[in-house]
Amino acid sequence: MSLIELVSAHGRARISPQGAQVLDAELDGRPLLWLSPLADFTPGKAVRGGVPLCFPWFGKHPQGLPAHGFARNQRWTVLEQSASQVRLALEDNAETRALWPHAFRLELTLQLDQALDFTFRVENRDALPIQFSYALHSYFAVTDLHGSLVQGLDGCLRRELAHVTMPQPGAVRLVEPIDAVFELAPAVLQLQEGPRQVLIEAESMRSAVVWNPGPAAEAVADIGVHWPEYVCVERGNIGAAAITLAAGEVHQASMRLSQLPGTAK
Repeated sequence: MSLIELVSAHGRARISPQGAQVLDAELDGRPLLWLSPLADFTPGKAVRGGVPLCFPWFGKHPQGLPAHGFARNQRWTVLEQSASQVRLALEDNAETRALWPHAFRLELTLQLDQALDFTFRVENRDALPIQFSYALHSYFAVTDLHGSLVQGLDGCLRRELAHVTMPQPGAVRLVEPIDAVFELAPAVLQLQEGPRQVLIEAESMRSAVVWNPGPAAEAVADIGVHWPEYVCVERGNIGAAAITLAAGEVHQASMRLSQLPGTAK
């Protein structure tokens, strides 16, 4: 697979044109994102790890279409590239229209400096309104999953797979398997693991998802025994936060990932 590498004085990141997916990244000598050692790089197949882009729907589709949409499986076009920045685009084509019959253009700009920045842009090129959901499905590298926690979601409505909704009490502690959607999440979240703190800053992304399936992932071919090595903290607009764009309208959102010293509480 032909990859794009971004470098700065603070780190490095590798990006695949398939899905415009950041595969892995490190900042200040520490891994930021996790890429599965068992990842499958077959063209057209989503790669496990990094930051896949889920669009134009998130999760399973009610009609059995591919989970998490098609954007992560499509080859994007590189529009601009420098040592520390790349801008990629995806437009509708025969394959996407067979799954989602709309005209659109996506752009994702990735910039690496002391942080890793994502700017996501969706343009409705259809004659009618379109509705979609999306998420930046970030896999963060951890050395101690069960000693990690996510700060910033206290009081947010938490929805589980069983559709049980309740306010989140305090920090999200990753001591058990989790697959939870948080409605109206704040702009800034923190993933803490001992003295390490990852800052996750989002703009115009109202949803957050925290996911790690626990030991059940040992049955998943591209995760296996490596499930304790990551936690997903995702940002986007899903469920009640799905986006509707009139013809010609544009939606733009951003996410910034950085690593800071800190102490877990």
